[in-house]
Amino acid sequence: MEIQENIQLAPFTSFKIGGPAKYFVEVSAEEALLEALRFAKKNNLKIFLLGGGSNILVGDEGFDGLVIKMKNTESNVSEDKIECGVGINLAEVVGLSVENSLTGLEWAVGIPGTLGGAICGNAGAYGSSIADSLENVKIIKLDNLEFEIMSKDECKFAYRESVFKENKNLIIVSAVLKLQKGNQEEIKNKIEEIIRQRGGKIPPERSSGSFFKNPKVDNQQIIAKFEKETGNKVQDGTIPAAYLIDKVGLKGKKIGEAQVSEKHGNFVVNLGHARAEDIVMLTSFVKMKVRDELGIELKEEVQYIGF
Repeated sequence: MEIQENIQLAPFTSFKIGGPAKYFVEVSAEEALLEALRFAKKNNLKIFLLGGGSNILVGDEGFDGLVIKMKNTESNVSEDKIECGVGINLAEVVGLSVENSLTGLEWAVGIPGTLGGAICGNAGAYGSSIADSLENVKIIKLDNLEFEIMSKDECKFAYRESVFKENKNLIIVSAVLKLQKGNQEEIKNKIEEIIRQRGGKIPPERSSGSFFKNPKVDNQQIIAKFEKETGNKVQDGTIPAAYLIDKVGLKGKKIGEAQVSEKHGNFVVNLGHARAEDIVMLTSFVKMKVRDELGIELKEEVQYIGF
C-alpha cells in the first residue's frame, strides 16, 4: 500500500472536476484497507471512499483528508447469487448476471460507477433499484476497525438513500446480490431494449449522471399537466426532475463552462473546463427557478466532496 500526497481528483471523476486530495491511496485487499484506515485515524484525517467517480462533485480546493480508491473487484457466482467487492464496475456485475442467466439487474445497464457507489446511493432506474437485489453487505466500522455483516433491512434503503450516506462510520467492503434464474436470450433482449431507450437521452459531455432526485409533488395541476403532456402516469406523486427543469426553460442554461444539458434537463455537463464553483452556481440557480416558479424543492442526488 502506497499513500500518495496531493493527487488531483478530477481525473478520477466523471465530471473531470476537482482539486487535489491531501492524501490518496488505492486499495484492493482488506488488509490494505485496514492499514489505510489506521493511517487516517492516527493522523486524525477525514476519509472519503472513492468508487467510479460518478454522482460526486469535488470542490475546486480538493479534499483535505485521505481519499481511498476502492479497487477490490473480485467476484464469485454461486447458484442465483453474485458476491462482489465494491470496487467492481456496475457494468461488470450486469455482465456476470447475463453470463450466468440471472435476471434482476437489467435496469442497471449503462449506469456508470461501482457497486459500492450504487449501494450507497441506492441507484436505480425503470422502477427498480439495487436494494431489490441486495441480500447483505460486509462492512468495516471506523470506530473499532472490525468487520460485520449487515442485512438488507439494516441498510435502511430509501429512494436514492441508504444508511451509508448518513453514517460515515460504516464502510462497505463487499456485497451479496440475490437474483433469479432466467432465460439468457430474454435477459439480453431486455438489456438491448433498455440500451435503446437510454441511447437518445444521455448527453455525450462530461457529467455526474442525474444531478437531482426526482421530487414528490402534491400539486395536482402540475401532475395533471405532466400526465397529459407525456402520456405517462405519475407513480407515488413522483415527477422527473428533468421535466420540471424543462418547464422553467433552463435546458441549455450556462454559467462559465457548466451547462444544463440541451439533451436532458437533469444532466449538468462540463463543456470542457468547468470549475466546481460553476456547477454549484448553476445548480443553485436551477433550484431557485424551480422553487420560485413551480413551488417545488429539488434535492441533489450528487454528493459534494471537499466543500
